[in-house]
Amino acid sequence: MTGFAVVDCETTGLDPITDRIIECAIILLDEQGVEEGAWSSLVNPRIPVRASFVHGLYDGDVAAAPFFEDIAEQVAALLDGRAFVAHNANFDAGFLETSLRRAGIDFSIPAAQRVCTMELSKIYLPEGRHSLQAAAERAGIEQHPEHRALADAHIAAELLRYYLRAEADGVRYADHAISRSGERTDPASWLSALS
Repeated sequence: MTGFAVVDCETTGLDPITDRIIECAIILLDEQGVEEGAWSSLVNPRIPVRASFVHGLYDGDVAAAPFFEDIAEQVAALLDGRAFVAHNANFDAGFLETSLRRAGIDFSIPAAQRVCTMELSKIYLPEGRHSLQAAAERAGIEQHPEHRALADAHIAAELLRYYLRAEADGVRYADHAISRSGERTDPASWLSALS
């Protein structure tokens, strides 16, 4: 692996089979967490936008945006060869894998390649809620008022940097984390994702 791809997707809902991505952002970091580039795009989902109360995007905002198949190759190229980082990584990975397959690109993001900043918050931050905003607040990360893909990807990237520093300084609040689905996350899980 050659660093990290920090991802955030805004969607029409919660199911990658019936719902669609309406905005995608990817921030590229090297293995030390230094930003190498950023990319984002709105996406026309071809279905009505729901969950506007979450991201503030409506049908009119994405009507002239490219379809996912128009950006699919670029998305796959940005993700290729990098550890996949997201706050609730399984959610974003599930949407991207499904969307890429739908666009005719056979691309998978193996579980071992995923780094979840939400699960890592249970290790590197004091007790509290684990939403992106709550974790960022406990880490002292400045937040933007909008809940949009690029802004959220930047926050997730800052969380990853915070965890990298915490691990280097030996600061942990737990020796592992267990997700709601029973998956275990170990400290410095990004090392195995990078290898």
